[in-house]
Amino acid sequence: MFQFLALLGIFIFFFFIISIILYVFMAYALYTMAVRQGLENPWVAWIPIAQLYTLGKLIKGLEIFNYEVPNIEIVLPVASIIFVVFRHVHLLGPIVSLLNFILVLFALNKLYKLYKPESATLYTVLSILGFTVPFIVFSLKDKDPVA
Repeated sequence: MFQFLALLGIFIFFFFIISIILYVFMAYALYTMAVRQGLENPWVAWIPIAQLYTLGKLIKGLEIFNYEVPNIEIVLPVASIIFVVFRHVHLLGPIVSLLNFILVLFALNKLYKLYKPESATLYTVLSILGFTVPFIVFSLKDKDPVA
């Protein structure tokens, strides 16, 4: 029993370290992109959930199925906060989770189209895995928007 708990503790520790590394990759990439684009308050990219504000500012707008999402820089972090609040509510939680996931995926797709349009579809499909997003965004950090 103690061996199992020790292995579980080691697994949780490594998962925690990897999560921090991925978070730093993503925050640094968004921060660098915000600085390159001359956005106000690029340091917001380092704040959890608020970094979605930076993502929204970078993409400048989002159209989903011919509907222009107003104030995407506000909608993205608010949608994530709503997800955090309702994620444990029976039936509503999974729906909110899926909608938030789709919204962030559309926003990432727009970012990919702005910085590397020829790879946007591939990057979006890879982003479904989640852990690939920081690496993809990190690879785009030194590029200028194409459009």
